Amino acid sequence: MTKNWRGQLRVGSIIKETPTVKTIRLQPASGERFLPFTFVPGQFLNVAFWIGGGRMNRSYSISSSPNQREYLDLTVRREPRGAVSRHIVDLLREGDLIEAGGPVGTFTFTGKEADSIVLISGGVGITPMVSISRYLTEQSWPGDIYFIYVCRTPADYILAEEIAELERRNPKLHVTITMTRAEGADWKGPRGHLTEELLTESVPELTSRRIHLCGPIPMMDATKALLAEMGVPKEQVKTEAFGTPKPTPAPAGTTAKPSAEAAGPLVTFSKNNKSAKIHAGQTVLELSEDLGIGIQFSCRVGTCGVCKVKMTEGEVDQEVQDSLDDDDKASGIILACQAKPKTPVTVEA
Repeated sequence: MTKNWRGQLRVGSIIKETPTVKTIRLQPASGERFLPFTFVPGQFLNVAFWIGGGRMNRSYSISSSPNQREYLDLTVRREPRGAVSRHIVDLLREGDLIEAGGPVGTFTFTGKEADSIVLISGGVGITPMVSISRYLTEQSWPGDIYFIYVCRTPADYILAEEIAELERRNPKLHVTITMTRAEGADWKGPRGHLTEELLTESVPELTSRRIHLCGPIPMMDATKALLAEMGVPKEQVKTEAFGTPKPTPAPAGTTAKPSAEAAGPLVTFSKNNKSAKIHAGQTVLELSEDLGIGIQFSCRVGTCGVCKVKMTEGEVDQEVQDSLDDDDKASGIILACQAKPKTPVTVEA
């Protein structure tokens, strides 16, 4: 697997999946036949665009299989308030070049980690599950794959034909799709949100299996609570979540000041020659936004690595460090979105 690749990829084709979702097929920009990196099923790609005069980073799970070396697919849903997703779905055209980096992420499954897998997803969280299912099917993996997808309506069912084809090819792939708003639709499958009954019917011996979960935060929280009630050990449940980037701060002088004076350790941004004390519970990234430092970020939950900065002095707590490897840690690299100073800190930003 190529580590920390950065460069450009070319849009080879665009496939409309649903009224609000498109798959963007990306190919080497160089004219080479194969992608300049490899990845593991379940990983994602960081992409960057200049929109409205600012550079915006986002992270999208790869929906194609790692066995496909000539291209990769990003399946993106248009969010009404999402500047980057609107740009991708509305404006990208075949032949466009995009800036990308990665692959990144630890929400991976290759078949070596367990002898069966339960893939539970909601909405666009289906994309890494499709990559995993494609890969395992192509590898003729002998384990059972329990694929459970919670969708709003049949019209919103992302990659439906692909999943049906995988189900035909792979007798070990057991697919359960439930629709939460199927009123008036010609839908003969399960309806409603996930329940203990549906999970019990769909997955025998659920409590003994490894589970991957990806979807909207409320859906994941409800599912984690349900799995805990059913007796699934917490360590068997692996999740993937992307945070929602905060809005761009208003110009200086127009933002409301925090009501309490900051009393935490002093944080110094050495390249910008700015320092400020940090509020309790605030991260280095959040303080940098207050000061207009301009640290780049994407996921805000510690998985994409876009907000890596070098800390030259001090000590921080980091709840999530998924995108830091041993070399990063040895070099003093921290994730600004996770770092909460315990002592006075200096970072190169």
